[in-house]
Amino acid sequence: MSVDVREEQRTSNGKAPSEPSEATSEPRPTLTARFRTALAQIDWKITLLTALAMAVGWCGLFLANNWLQILAGIVPVLAGLYLGRRVQSQWLLHGIMLGITGFVFGFIFIVAYGAMGQAGIVSLPSVALEVDQPAAELTFSQLITFYGTFSIFALIPFPAFGAMMAGRNEQRSREMKRQIEARGGRLERPGSVRTFEDVRGLSLPQFGTYVSNLFKKKGFDVVDYQFIDKDKHLDFELAYQQETYLLRLSVADKVRTGTVESLAQEMKRRNIPKGLVITSTEFAPDALKSAKSRKNIVAVDGETLFGMAENN
Repeated sequence: MSVDVREEQRTSNGKAPSEPSEATSEPRPTLTARFRTALAQIDWKITLLTALAMAVGWCGLFLANNWLQILAGIVPVLAGLYLGRRVQSQWLLHGIMLGITGFVFGFIFIVAYGAMGQAGIVSLPSVALEVDQPAAELTFSQLITFYGTFSIFALIPFPAFGAMMAGRNEQRSREMKRQIEARGGRLERPGSVRTFEDVRGLSLPQFGTYVSNLFKKKGFDVVDYQFIDKDKHLDFELAYQQETYLLRLSVADKVRTGTVESLAQEMKRRNIPKGLVITSTEFAPDALKSAKSRKNIVAVDGETLFGMAENN
C-alpha cells in the first residue's frame, strides 16, 4: 500500500517555510558611478601632455597678430585628432577633458603673461574691441575676459569633435585590419581586363576581385572570403536564391586534383551543397575527371570564365 507523502514540510514551530524569493537583479549603476567608471578609463598622461601642447599653441596664436589668430581655431581640432588616434575608448570624454584641461592650462599661461605685461616685461596684445575704433593694447582684466569669452567656445567643443572623429576612424581601421588578418589577406583591384591573357596575368587577390564582381553582376551575394593553403587558394562563400555556394579560386599554372578534393571536403565539413573550382589558367586532366565525378562541383577554367564575363 502506498502512502501520499506530498505534504508540505513544516518547520520546528509548525509553520510552513517561506517561499524562496526570486533572484533579485543587480541594480543599475547610477549616473555618478558610470561617470566615475568612465573617468577611470581616461589616459591622463597623454591627455594632459596633449592639453599642455594645445594650450601653448593656442595661446601663442591668441597673443599673436590678428591674422595669426585665424589659425588658432585649427589647434584644438588637431589636438583632438591626435588624442583620438592614441586612445582606445571614451573618445568623447577624452576630448572634453582635453578641452577643459587645455583651457585651464591656457588660462594659467594668460594670467602669467598678463602679469608680466602689467609689470612692463612684455607687451600686451592690441585688439580692436569696437568695429569703428582702432586697435588698442588690452589691459590685464581685458586680456583675461577676452581669453575666457573667446576660448571657451573653441577649446571645449573642438577637441571633443576631433577626438570623436579620429577615434571612430581608428576603430574602423583596426576592425578592418583585424578582418584582413583573419581572412589571410585583402582583395586587390584587377585593373583593365580586355583579353584572356589579362585574366591569366592576374594575381590571386586581383583574380578574387575579378570573380566576385562577375558573380555579383549575376545576382550572387558575397558572404565572406578566406585565403587558404598559404595563399595558394582563395575561397568565396556566395549566396544566391537562398542557396549557399563555395568557390575555390586558383591561379596555378595547372589546377590539380587535390584542389577539387579539398574543396569537396570543405563543402562537406561546412554543409554547403554546391561548389565551384575556378582558375585563371586551366585544369589538369585528373582534376577535370575528379570534378566531373561529383555532381555538386563545377570546374570553370580561365577561358570559360572570360567568356562568361564577355557575355554578361
